[in-house]
Amino acid sequence: MTAGVDHRDCHDHHACAQQVSHDHARDHHRYSSSRSRSPVKTHLSLQYAHDEKLPAGYSNEVRSPDALVERFLVAHSEPGDRVFDPFAGFGTTLVTAERLGRVPYGLEYEPDRVAYVRERLDAAGNVRAGDALAFDSDQFPACDLCFTSPPFVTEAMSTDAFRNYAGESSYGSYLDDATRVVRGIRRVLKPGATVVLDVANLKHEGHVTTLAWDLADAVSEVLSFRGEVVVTWEGDGPPGSDGAYGYGYDHSYCLVFDVPESEADEPR
Repeated sequence: MTAGVDHRDCHDHHACAQQVSHDHARDHHRYSSSRSRSPVKTHLSLQYAHDEKLPAGYSNEVRSPDALVERFLVAHSEPGDRVFDPFAGFGTTLVTAERLGRVPYGLEYEPDRVAYVRERLDAAGNVRAGDALAFDSDQFPACDLCFTSPPFVTEAMSTDAFRNYAGESSYGSYLDDATRVVRGIRRVLKPGATVVLDVANLKHEGHVTTLAWDLADAVSEVLSFRGEVVVTWEGDGPPGSDGAYGYGYDHSYCLVFDVPESEADEPR
């Protein structure tokens, strides 16, 4: 059934048909590909591996594999483009961007990780310590691409993922905060820029949290959703994980969005 249509409010069949057509077009615009963009390849198969080991004490941290980051940076940016990661973590996206001739810019909540990433980059000053929920977008130049992986949560968790799992929150608040973060990301990006989110659904104690789908819906309030890429993983996965990717799965998703170029392209 098409959302937002009450047939009792339509005076005749023709009016109802017009209303259904209008609402379908609105919803299709919200989730359809930008006309100026090429179609998203919907499936990848990659080896789960990382080029470098993490520093001592962080061996169990989950990171986006280097091959995944490289694949999307090559597909959605050019040498000399600026690449932004608001959840820089240990710097996989930023180091890969610099290696590929892009200019990296990043934000990271934990100061020790900021220091670690700066040691790995020539453009060390382009990484700032800060909170993705409340950062000054003016401290970054306009960027061409954002590739990032937001912190993951299950529906049962009550900690604040955006504050490194300190303090209290809820799944609904997490999704609201994710929308706030993306609004901040949008202010850093050029019109027409691409945003790629590395995400997954999560299995925990017999329950599935549809995190990937819920984030797609939340972020689509701010950006135009171009499509998802299913990434199947080969190998052993993260240490102690369940599945080749972790979280009970052998696959993950990259959600691809576009920053609207005009008011007509805004999500509805």
